[in-house]
Amino acid sequence: MHYLVLSFAGMFVFDKENKLVDIRLFEKDPMKIAKAMAEFDAGKESEQLRELKKKYKNLVLEQPNQASEFMKDNFRQIIIDSKFVKNDAELNRLIGAVSMERSKIKISKLEKHDKVIIQAVSALNDLERILNTMSERLREWYGLHYPEVDVKDHEKFAEKVATLGRRENFEDFKKSMGTDLKDEDVVIIKDYAKSLKELYVLEKNLEKYLENVVPDEMPNLNALLGATLTARVLLLAGSLEKLAKMPSSSIQLLGAEKSLFRFLKDKKVKNPPKFGILFTHPDISNAKRELQGKVARLLSSKLTLAARADFYSKTDMAEKLSSDYKKKLEKILKN
Repeated sequence: MHYLVLSFAGMFVFDKENKLVDIRLFEKDPMKIAKAMAEFDAGKESEQLRELKKKYKNLVLEQPNQASEFMKDNFRQIIIDSKFVKNDAELNRLIGAVSMERSKIKISKLEKHDKVIIQAVSALNDLERILNTMSERLREWYGLHYPEVDVKDHEKFAEKVATLGRRENFEDFKKSMGTDLKDEDVVIIKDYAKSLKELYVLEKNLEKYLENVVPDEMPNLNALLGATLTARVLLLAGSLEKLAKMPSSSIQLLGAEKSLFRFLKDKKVKNPPKFGILFTHPDISNAKRELQGKVARLLSSKLTLAARADFYSKTDMAEKLSSDYKKKLEKILKN
């Protein structure tokens, strides 16, 4: 059995007695080293790794492993003995440079996925507006034929029109004051309803996508807000980095910028806004009116911590943040 230990200097292979039996050194360039380590972490196989796997059939790749503790205890001596660096001073400089490049890679990846989530929730927002407009259009259009139809849900209404077509096919149809339709009228209305129905499916798919992606990228924010609201807060902030740098008061008012501007500009407006998009959070919207501001302040203070953890340290504090938030929320609601 042999064990692979990944180091910023390269790949080191040890036997079961922790004897160093093979080395594949990286090129001594901080950026290239950081990229090589990132690729290893992502499960990508380099040419060096393929060579080692071919040479050692029972090579253990998981990090950490049996040999990694030995490497940790003897790290400096092993690296210097490998001739990768000349002395401790050069080793320290290289460690700092590689750490910096690795941080840049992590942040750049986070920002890129950041933007993907923002585009996805923007698409969801656009789709919701389109669905509302198209649903109202379908009701007005089909209402000419069957004004008495009683299906409140827009999606179910589109499904029934797409499937049944003429009013006579509705299960509860008896008579109607609406106008008769020609066959070509029914065909085009059914096509429109089918397209609308497909858009409702797309809306659900976008919501599922956010529910899968957001917890992985922003576990702490997701724990407090849920996937869709987290994505919408992210959209208003512009990026996770900007959100992480915001004070809690700014997070509290995201989405209420116009109201705040009116308050600052117009002396007739007596009260400033207490919250923006956070009002859609059930803890705020369901609270008594006089307590909504306090709940919003509490939530935004926790969101500040959550955003900083998600962006800077990637530490999962979701359980602790949620527990502390719920305890303080309970105290507010009891008053």
